[in-house]
Amino acid sequence: MRRLPFPLRLVATLGLVGALAAPASAQTSFTLFGAGWGHGVGMSQYGAYGLALEGWTAPQILHHYYTGVSVEQRDPPKKRYRVGLAQGRSAITVSVIEGKARLSVGRKRIAVLGPGSHRVRLRAGRYRISRIVRRPKAVKPLRARLSSGGVIRVAEWGRELGRGVLELRRASKTSMHAVAILKPEEYLYGLGEVPSSWPKAVLQAQAIAARTYAHRRILSPRTGCACQIYADTRDQAYVGWEKETGTAGGRWVEAVNATASRVVTYGGEPISTLYSSSSGGYTENVENVWGGSPAPYLKGRCDPGDYVESNPNRTWKVALDGAALAAKLRSTLGWDVATVTGLEDKARGVSGRVVKMAVKGTRPGGGAFSATTSGWSLRGALGLKDTRFWVNTDLTVTGAIRAAYDDLDCAPGLATGGNQQVPGGVVQVFQTGRMYARAGGTAFWLHGRVLDTYLASGEHAGSLGFPTSTVVAAPDGTESATFEGGAIACPPSADCAVS
Repeated sequence: MRRLPFPLRLVATLGLVGALAAPASAQTSFTLFGAGWGHGVGMSQYGAYGLALEGWTAPQILHHYYTGVSVEQRDPPKKRYRVGLAQGRSAITVSVIEGKARLSVGRKRIAVLGPGSHRVRLRAGRYRISRIVRRPKAVKPLRARLSSGGVIRVAEWGRELGRGVLELRRASKTSMHAVAILKPEEYLYGLGEVPSSWPKAVLQAQAIAARTYAHRRILSPRTGCACQIYADTRDQAYVGWEKETGTAGGRWVEAVNATASRVVTYGGEPISTLYSSSSGGYTENVENVWGGSPAPYLKGRCDPGDYVESNPNRTWKVALDGAALAAKLRSTLGWDVATVTGLEDKARGVSGRVVKMAVKGTRPGGGAFSATTSGWSLRGALGLKDTRFWVNTDLTVTGAIRAAYDDLDCAPGLATGGNQQVPGGVVQVFQTGRMYARAGGTAFWLHGRVLDTYLASGEHAGSLGFPTSTVVAAPDGTESATFEGGAIACPPSADCAVS
């Protein structure tokens, strides 16, 4: 999905972002504990998958990830979409796999291609096509129109077209662009963003989000490709005929058809429906990823569906020593650093993603090195899956605590401590309160005066043991929770009582 630039608003307050790392003594090795894969803005595809398993519908999924939006009917802005398959190639090899393809330049038919491969080059202002005698002038594009049931492969793209028209257009004296010209819904049929076997609600939500993205993108043609939209993750992953004919491909086509003309709008206009594979449990405000102005519909949200077992990137870690880390920064950012000795948080977003981080180290000549960069730049330089990571402290939320945390819609806030094993169970500290779980049991959230009283009573090691409920509030304002060995009740205008 295309990473669109937006303005930056830093979320640097400690109370909002969890414990920012304090300046540390020199480190020789670093372990980065992360969650998610992608930019984390807008819809999480694995998150949508998890929500669909819980019975959420496509509109519910879209309203969750895109704040304050509507789902409405809209006609496409163009009757045909120009999809960039390959750019600036000196030669393009076209292979007819099934049926036939009529080759023409303008209104002049050049040949009818049957099964087999043909290599196209530009020489002296003319198209030269292997096994074809005619060499038409390259003033106009060379087009291949498929017969009914025809399938054509473009080697430089690495995929096949079974719909629309393939166009080869001159890019320079010796290079060409390959473009697919498709009806709007035909374009959607070929998108390979999510597996076709996923729940129907996910497929429909993805179809609506992808259609919306295309509606906006098509109105601003790309440069350097003779296209309006790329066939790769600079925009959306258009994989062509293999999507329809692949495993369960008919389910994806059904989802596109079932949502025909439906797009996501804000203020009556189609929005920028950004999405990525996995949010790691919490999406991010768009301005905290790429900078720029906030977008009212691209706000960070708890993502309770993301922690599904099938998600390979729900958590991850990367270990690097200071020299290896410095080598990556030298080669990608051009920094004059020989060894990294420290990484220090400067700002984090609402999801805990790194917005700014300071890097300290030594220069090749032995002097001190110091620089600050954005989380997005650091992600690219280090080859990380996401900017939602923590250095040498694992603040991911997992296991029984994660299950309860998601059920609470992330109400405890971001973790400020790791998941700690204690005698008989686990505990984790959050911006608001703590969560406890007896080994093999359910986790519960304690906060406020109830938590203060519990801590004063010896916590899980005291007579109360582990909690058996989350804090609940009665109509009169009394907050209470139950425990293995009793209960705590805190009336609004009296001391808390342990029973």
